[in-house]
Amino acid sequence: MKKLLLILAILQFMISCNGQEKTDLLKLNLNEPVETLISENENTRKFIGTESVEYPFAILIEDADADKFSFSKIPLKGVYFLLSSKVNNQNINSEGRIFKTKEQLVKNLNELKKQNIDNKIFGFRAIISDKKSKTEIKKLLMKQFGKGTKNPNNENGLYWNIKSENKYIFYAPDYDRLIILNSENLSKTCYWDNINGMIKLENLECDTETYFKEMGVKNNE
Repeated sequence: MKKLLLILAILQFMISCNGQEKTDLLKLNLNEPVETLISENENTRKFIGTESVEYPFAILIEDADADKFSFSKIPLKGVYFLLSSKVNNQNINSEGRIFKTKEQLVKNLNELKKQNIDNKIFGFRAIISDKKSKTEIKKLLMKQFGKGTKNPNNENGLYWNIKSENKYIFYAPDYDRLIILNSENLSKTCYWDNINGMIKLENLECDTETYFKEMGVKNNE
C-alpha cells in the first residue's frame, strides 16, 4: 500500500510539473521576454542566432522541447521565437550559439542588447509535428479567424491579416510551419520569408525593393 501511494505521489508530482511547464503559443501576446518562455529541459536543442531556412530579418531563439509547447493543446515539435533585428542578407547562413540554460540565454541576450536587440519577442515559428496536427491547426485557425487567404507561393499555404489583434498568421503545412507575428511594427503592405515567399497583404501595392530597405536589408549585398 505504501509503495502504491508513493508511486501515485510521484505520478501526481510529474503531472503537476508538466502542467506548469506547458506553454500554449496561441495565448501569447507576442511581446513577452523570451527568457520567460524557454524550457527548463537542458537536454533539448536550444539555439540563438540566425538560420537560413527560418530567415525573417530577426534573431531566432530555437527551443526543440516538444513537451514544453503546444498550440491550443495541439502538439508541436518545437518553436523559434523572433526578436527584432536588422540582419544583413549576406550573413543569413546558420550563425549563432547553442545554449542549455536560461542563464546562458540571458548572457547571450545581454550581448545582443549592445546591438540594440530587444529581448521581447514579436512572434514565433512553430514546427508542426505531423499530418494530424496540421489538420487540427488548420481547422482551429479557420474556426477562430475565418477561411484565410490562399498563399500564391505554395500549394497549401494560407494566411490571415488580423488587424483587430495586430497579428499576421501564416500557415505553411508544406514546410511544417505555423508563423504568428505581432504586426504592429511590421510592413502593412508586404511580408516575406524563405518559407512563404513574397506576399502582398490585403492586395496593396508591394514594392519589393522598398520592403527590403524598410526591413534594414540592402539588396544584392
